[in-house]
Amino acid sequence: MKLFSKWKMFAAALALGGALLYGSNTAPVVASDHDDGETNIKSRNLSLTDLYVFREDWHTGNAADAGNLIMVMCTNPRSLPRQQYFFNTDATYSFHVDRQSSQDNQVTGQDDLRFDFRFGAPNANSQQTFSMDVVTLDANGTPVAQATATGGLTTPAVPLLGTPAAVPNNLTIGNTTINVFAGLREDPFFFDVEAFFRLRANAAGQGPAAGFATNADGAVDFASGYNVNAIVVRVPISFLQNNGETAFDVWESVTLPNSVAQFQ
Repeated sequence: MKLFSKWKMFAAALALGGALLYGSNTAPVVASDHDDGETNIKSRNLSLTDLYVFREDWHTGNAADAGNLIMVMCTNPRSLPRQQYFFNTDATYSFHVDRQSSQDNQVTGQDDLRFDFRFGAPNANSQQTFSMDVVTLDANGTPVAQATATGGLTTPAVPLLGTPAAVPNNLTIGNTTINVFAGLREDPFFFDVEAFFRLRANAAGQGPAAGFATNADGAVDFASGYNVNAIVVRVPISFLQNNGETAFDVWESVTLPNSVAQFQ
C-alpha cells in the first residue's frame, strides 16, 4: 500500500529545470539527474530529483487559480515509505526565477528573484522549522533586496499507513501571502528504467529487438512506492512580475557553505 498520495505528471513544463549542487563562492558546479546516489560524505538530502512548475489552474481546472504559479522541488530520492527523512540543516534549497517578456526568449540563466529555504534541526515530533528568503537581484546577479519570512514547519511522516495532513504554511512577504508545503510525498517522477536500458542496448546493436510502448499501461515505474522530500510553493504571479512579464524561466539549486561544500 502507498503511504503518500502521488502527484503524476499533470504538470506541463513551464521553464528550464536545471539542478545544481555547489558551494557559496566556489567555482565547481555539478548538474543533477534524478538520483545522484550517495557517498559517506554526501547524503541523499543534498540530491535534487526533479522540478515541476505550472500555473495552478492547469492542475485544478479552476479559472480563478490562473493568477498563481506552483513550483515543486523534489529532493532525497529513494526515500522509503513510513520512514522519516529530513532536509539538510547546512544547505540552502533555492528556486531561481528569471522574468521573460516572451516564452520564445533565449534562456540566460540569470535570476531576477530567488526563493531560499533553510531548515532547522528536527524536533521531538520529527518536524523541522524553516525560513524563506526572497532575494531580488540586479542585472549583474547582485542581490539588491531581501525579505524574510520565518515560522515555517514541515509535515512529518506517520509510522502507520495513511497520508499525514499537510501542515499549512502561509508565509507573508510584504503584503503578499505565499503558501508553502515542505515534507515527504510519493515521488511523482515516472520512468520505465527497464525499457530505457532495453532500448539503449538495442540502439547499440545488442540484445533482443525493442521498441517504444504504444501506451503507458504496461510501463513499470521505477519510482513507484518511493518518497521524496518536497518543497512546494504557491506564489501569485503578480508577485513575480516587474513589468507585466508572462513567462518565467525557473531552475533550482542546493547550496552549501564553503566549509561544508569542500568535502562533498
